[in-house]
Amino acid sequence: MEYKDIRYKFAEISGRYDLVTATQEDNGADFFLNLGQKYLDRFFDDGKAIARYPVALAAGEYIAKTVGIRAIKEVWIANSEGKRELEKCTLQEIQSEYSEGLAYVAQGTPGYYAPALFRPYPDTLATITGLYGVDDLVLAATEHYTYNGVVIMPPPDTVYTLEIVGLFYSPTLSATLSGAVWTQTKSYWTEVHPETLIKAAIYQMKAMYHDSSSADYKAILAEDVTGLIADDTEQMLTSYLQMNG
Repeated sequence: MEYKDIRYKFAEISGRYDLVTATQEDNGADFFLNLGQKYLDRFFDDGKAIARYPVALAAGEYIAKTVGIRAIKEVWIANSEGKRELEKCTLQEIQSEYSEGLAYVAQGTPGYYAPALFRPYPDTLATITGLYGVDDLVLAATEHYTYNGVVIMPPPDTVYTLEIVGLFYSPTLSATLSGAVWTQTKSYWTEVHPETLIKAAIYQMKAMYHDSSSADYKAILAEDVTGLIADDTEQMLTSYLQMNG
């Protein structure tokens, strides 16, 4: 089901036709649909909630970051010689082990990673010139608010593919019309469970407006979510039994 059609169906079922235009473009509906999608994402910690973010890491580069990460589960590096999982540490452990400063550590084969702490204070900090031990801060305000990622050590001595495995939010939903051509995003929810997405969006809308019927939508939505979690649990259980004979 195309997202523009999901958007219109949301307006139709909720009775909020004012949230779409006469040409089915957004007039506020996307706000609630994206709220609903994020609400659904947070129910799940396996299945389609898990994704792999691969990125090329240049020699000497020790930070990998992206938007949309909910939680980091594993970090791997790979090159033409093979692939290995990095050992998780705390950022404090890495900073203590490499006390000379992360930017000055001798390059080698990465063996460790830590979830990064990108946010500076104040949030508008413009430079770290002349400061030591804070090379891993991200100063661009548009990034440190939204990005999550890892610090790896030691810095690689050659190009590697780094892969973050974890829980990721679904992509932001949108559909824009240019002439007669639609440009639309997709997600697991739009492609597989559009009806659940619509219910979640209506629940979020009603809850935000303190509508008493929001409790009814929450109960209906809970039935959908319970069934989906049961499917994921069954799949995990089957995989476990097959692996263990």
